[in-house]
Amino acid sequence: MEQKFYRDLKHSYAVCSCDADIMEKKDTRYQLKIMESGRIPKLLKCSLRKINQENFIYYDISSMMSLEDRYSSRGMGYDELMQLFSDMKIMIEGLSEHLLGNEGIVLDCKSVFCNLSSGEYQFMYYPNYSESGSAEAFFESVLCITDHDDEKAVELIYGLCDKAQLSDVLLIDVLDDLLKEPVEEKIELIKEPEVYFEEEEEMEEPEETGMERAKRRLGGKAELFFSLLFVAVIIGLMYIRVNYVLTKEENLLSIAIMLVSGVTGVIAFLSGIKTMNGPKQEKKNNDYEEDIEEYDNYDDFDDDVSYDIPIHVTASTKEVKKLDLGECEETVVLDAEEAEHMTLYSRNTDKTIRISLDKLPITIGKMEGCVDRVLSDASVSRIHCKFLRDENGVALVDLGSTNGSFRNGLKLIPQEKNYIEEGDEVKLGRICFDIR
Repeated sequence: MEQKFYRDLKHSYAVCSCDADIMEKKDTRYQLKIMESGRIPKLLKCSLRKINQENFIYYDISSMMSLEDRYSSRGMGYDELMQLFSDMKIMIEGLSEHLLGNEGIVLDCKSVFCNLSSGEYQFMYYPNYSESGSAEAFFESVLCITDHDDEKAVELIYGLCDKAQLSDVLLIDVLDDLLKEPVEEKIELIKEPEVYFEEEEEMEEPEETGMERAKRRLGGKAELFFSLLFVAVIIGLMYIRVNYVLTKEENLLSIAIMLVSGVTGVIAFLSGIKTMNGPKQEKKNNDYEEDIEEYDNYDDFDDDVSYDIPIHVTASTKEVKKLDLGECEETVVLDAEEAEHMTLYSRNTDKTIRISLDKLPITIGKMEGCVDRVLSDASVSRIHCKFLRDENGVALVDLGSTNGSFRNGLKLIPQEKNYIEEGDEVKLGRICFDIR
């Protein structure tokens, strides 16, 4: 199926011709009607147009890029792959709801498009498409544009390729297994409550004023005075017990009063002593004391200490020795690609913009993070064009840009290779470049 790309003032389209024999089939009209209605999510919106007695299907790809163009230089990561296959599953489920088969899905990296604004993926559906690629071939093509530095992404796509090789496995089943959340066994266990011991932050107590110190000492003296009173009570009861005859009840009561007075007196005495002396201040600056000890021991260091300080030695011209030419290796002839690479130099900007074409492919646009070289100009599209190399040389491919790409004054057709040479003029939007 041959695709052509067309752009009007506001929209970009992928155009496919629809043969007369396809239009004569009974189910083609139904498929086209469902496609034009836009009822199936994740399918490209399309419309049927008749031009010069020929039928064409116009797929709206505005603000979209094909997978091949989008990830030719920057591979797909794990999250992007999961988004792609999730959208594919939604699309297949929508087809089954409207009684459409999977045969019409165009599984090709050039025919699956990524929305640059939302990051979603949309697929092309062609009625009664007889050249539909297999799921295995599609997964292998996605493998070629996967970021091989992302281990999870590589493991994911290799697993899909292995599953797709099985003849009795459907595509929807493969996607279900991929997107199905793992079922965790629920085992109820009696767990002891976890106890967290948090270290209490030591609050710095404010310095005690003279008034507070006087009150503290007065409270300590009062507690000592009460302890003396309890001692006096004990002495008085002992005097009574010695000089008078007490009944059994009076004897037990006096013993109880003496015990209580003794315990209370001891507590009051200890509390009074502690209050009089004041709270003990703990040493909190242990690290500071260690630093002071280290500082005091500095004099004990040996003077013969060596320090690993890099020393930059500059040779004098008088010390240069003559080279032995007999020991030099022969000069290696560079390949044409290694000897010289073409470079773009802007000539209508305030500061010269230099774009080297030594590492290809390279994409150019103003969408940072999605292109290899950012051109911050309003006339440049988000992903404007790309340069690539094949057996015929270096080619410039316009990626459906709004203001177009030009070579020597001629506007380039989107998605077509145009080989460039030194001395050519390339115009991207309103920025002109000379190739040297």
